[in-house]
Amino acid sequence: MYENEKQILTQFEEKLQTLLDRYEEQKKLNKELSEQVAEKEKSLMELQARYNELEQTYANLKQARMISLSYEEADNAKEHINRLVREIDQCIDSLIKRQ
Repeated sequence: MYENEKQILTQFEEKLQTLLDRYEEQKKLNKELSEQVAEKEKSLMELQARYNELEQTYANLKQARMISLSYEEADNAKEHINRLVREIDQCIDSLIKRQ
């Protein structure tokens, strides 16, 4: 019976060692995965900051475009008025010459 108990104890020790090895492997894997998650979160935060920056730049560009269009429209309106004034002046000159 003593031999049988030794065999059972040896088997138990082997199984316990296997479990401990697996535990260490899982612990190491868990640490690696945790580091990967932290790295991905950091990357995500950087990308989110970059996205926000680009979104703000885009909004600024849209606003600048609207302002430049307003200036462009104002310039076009001034040119149009100047053309009309020149036409009126030409008409007046033409009327004066006929008299």
